[in-house]
Amino acid sequence: MQVDRSSWRLAVLVSGSGRSLENLLQIIARGDISAEIAVVVSSVAHVRALQIAAEAGIPTHVLTHKDARGVDAYSAAMYELLAPYQVDLVIMAGFLRRLLIFPGWENRILNIHPALLPQAQTYAAGRGFYGDHVHAAVLAHGDTESGATVHVVTDEYDDGPPLAQAVVPVLPDDGVHDLADRVFAAERELYPHVIAEYMAAHPELKL
Repeated sequence: MQVDRSSWRLAVLVSGSGRSLENLLQIIARGDISAEIAVVVSSVAHVRALQIAAEAGIPTHVLTHKDARGVDAYSAAMYELLAPYQVDLVIMAGFLRRLLIFPGWENRILNIHPALLPQAQTYAAGRGFYGDHVHAAVLAHGDTESGATVHVVTDEYDDGPPLAQAVVPVLPDDGVHDLADRVFAAERELYPHVIAEYMAAHPELKL
């Protein structure tokens, strides 16, 4: 596969509606990030994110837990799938599968979690905590603040070094969807900004 090496090549991993993918495509189109999305991989078939990618002319793949059972096999299958696209950085955007970090992929995978880490690590992060589950846990814990955290991905869920956070208030009459909307609005600003900063700070990661 012949690729253009003039800009950073990103792989985006998804599992659902593709709102973060859509946002990132808009940011790239505006020229705020010097990158291209080389491939989109979903852990779930027939999700809107795949349609968004296809409409943008981006190659797509589906890799479900049935395609590769167990975290070791799934991780190996993912990296094999990504290899031909020669990606510099992997962006998890609502991706719900765990990946192990194989040699050569250290510090090359970023994720955004819809809560403040490590503060919320014990009650709103880890296996099973995604989307509304996270916001429900934050409300149940009685927090007065929540937000989003961008972090480097390691072998454990939501446990990598944080790079940046956006903080939003938890209001007294908030329901799960109220908080979710406020956090996602913060994510839309935070994630592209951190991705751009991370690329600028780590030119050594560009292949």
